[in-house]
Amino acid sequence: MKVLLVSTNNLSDNGVSTFIINNAKLLAKKQDIHVDVLAPNEVAEDITIDLKENKVNVFEIHDRNSNPKQYFKNLVSLLERKKYDVVHVNGSSNIMSIELAAAFFAGVKVRVAHSHNTVTEHEKLHKLLSIPFNMFVNCRVACNEAAGKWLFNKKNFTVIDNGVFLDKYRFNPVVRERMRKQLGISKKDILLGHVGGFNEQKNQAFLLDVMKKLDSKYKLILVGQGGMFDQVKKQTEEMDLGDRVIFTGSVHNVPDYLSAMDVFVLPSRFEGQPFVVVEASANGLPIILSDKISRESNLTGKLEFVSLDSKTWLEAIEKADLPSRGDESDDNIKRLAAKGYDAVKNADDLYNLYAEKLKR
Repeated sequence: MKVLLVSTNNLSDNGVSTFIINNAKLLAKKQDIHVDVLAPNEVAEDITIDLKENKVNVFEIHDRNSNPKQYFKNLVSLLERKKYDVVHVNGSSNIMSIELAAAFFAGVKVRVAHSHNTVTEHEKLHKLLSIPFNMFVNCRVACNEAAGKWLFNKKNFTVIDNGVFLDKYRFNPVVRERMRKQLGISKKDILLGHVGGFNEQKNQAFLLDVMKKLDSKYKLILVGQGGMFDQVKKQTEEMDLGDRVIFTGSVHNVPDYLSAMDVFVLPSRFEGQPFVVVEASANGLPIILSDKISRESNLTGKLEFVSLDSKTWLEAIEKADLPSRGDESDDNIKRLAAKGYDAVKNADDLYNLYAEKLKR
């Protein structure tokens, strides 16, 4: 079985990339499957090396947005040359039609569309491509029920949970002490934390308004990179919050930063099933998140959903219980595993889905 996992957005440090990278590495361990990954960007060397060490090739075809015709032509050429059995496209809208059509014309038998969100930033194009999308897709997958119903309407789809390597995210008190010392966070400080790309969806700037109203013992760490990074950083200085907000840029040790935090905050304008919520839950963190995020994210039954106004967030943060992290982490990992949010199980489910579709 030859499988190509396609990222329609940059393959980097984001949730969809985590899904692709985790599953590529796990699927590649199986004897009768060959897995490649396709990205529309220049992929960081460490990601490429990591995947190659796990027998996964990384291909890049650029200009998906700026020159879709050339992108499509190059993609068809790749698919015809490599003769894949399955092309699994990861995105959030009917714009995945580009990859699905390329797979159809290249003779790929199983063409998977995987919905990772409950909204798109390109609504007009999404509506325009509804007919070709449904013409070329023949396997529908979603990260949860809400994401599936949004993209596929009344058509049948399979839910593959956004599983993580749960033990990797277990709370570590030794790491916590080291990281807080490194970051200059004292024992009396309460460290709020956010992990995600800097963009309109993730809404990091909202947290600055909240920070301005909080006591100075509250500090904020923003982990990640993205198009709005410089804008948010400039805004932080303009609001005189430079000594209370930490910007890490792109990192590859997210579990260490989670252990350093006291409360995880996610004020997204929209989300399907955020990977980072599973990761933060496994770390035992109290989590406050926007009420625009799917309630299916509440896998532990402990998340607090809050409307997007700074006063409500202020109250929620000030009232947040800070649990015994080791015990909370252990309990949450058990709950997440029981609900199927283990990366190994999810990869098995994916493999079985491919095999079932190929038999038809």
